[in-house]
Amino acid sequence: MSDLTFAEKRKFEQLLGMSSGYVLDFTNRTFAELILDSTGRNIYDARYANASGSKAHRLRAFWEKEDNRVVGKLMSDMLDYHDETGPSVEMCRLIVRRLLGHNQPQQAPLDPSVDQTKVSKALAELKEEFFRLAAEEDRRKAGLALEQVLNRLFNTFQLDPRQPFRVVGEQIDGSFEIDRQIYLLESKWEKDRLPEADLLIFRGKIEAKSTFTRGVFIAINGVTSQALDSITRGKAPSFFVVDGHDLLMILSEVISLPEFLRRRIRLLAEQGLVCVPFSELMIHEYPRP
Repeated sequence: MSDLTFAEKRKFEQLLGMSSGYVLDFTNRTFAELILDSTGRNIYDARYANASGSKAHRLRAFWEKEDNRVVGKLMSDMLDYHDETGPSVEMCRLIVRRLLGHNQPQQAPLDPSVDQTKVSKALAELKEEFFRLAAEEDRRKAGLALEQVLNRLFNTFQLDPRQPFRVVGEQIDGSFEIDRQIYLLESKWEKDRLPEADLLIFRGKIEAKSTFTRGVFIAINGVTSQALDSITRGKAPSFFVVDGHDLLMILSEVISLPEFLRRRIRLLAEQGLVCVPFSELMIHEYPRP
């Protein structure tokens, strides 16, 4: 049987809409066909009969009966079928990678002067604060508080963050330094994905500085596909986007903030990638300085 944890099962169930007894938009026929094509198993075999025998109940039985490799393969194919993006999907893809035995690559060691115990404690506190802000009904209040969370996070990793400042009438949320390079920083925590206007404004702020100025835009709920297209069409991108799932993985110590930033900076420089799913970011090894 697979070793899916209760929390991991809940992630899949919420994404696939299984509380209703259904699984995505599958009919009995298409549900059976996908599972047969993916794993060679007949989901309507008696061994998967569970409770009412609904698609959701049969999938739960499949998780219990089959091993990690088979379950991982099926869930990977289901996520491909779902064809959506976002933090919930990224979390599920990380679970799939664990099931398939694709271990996370070893991180670069932290600066020896950094007390890892203190870092872990600080990250745990910031993670708790992040979850509290996620439940805050006043999104403007949450957005302002996020600035303080980010400042503490960048300070934790000694990235010399600078609090919000104003330049010739324009507000910039802040900046930080990594590997002797300065990056402008802006953050937004809106209810929905950000439209192109916010990103175009940030690009304008960057372009108004020096030709080598770069930036990081933290959009907790991501950006729309139209926004991504508009900021990459016809111009070399000068910043990359970090979403809430990325931030949660850093706060959960899946990857350190400096390591995350270096990987994204490299992908921006080499491939012009503005948005990179976290699961894809973790697939590749990168040479260490």
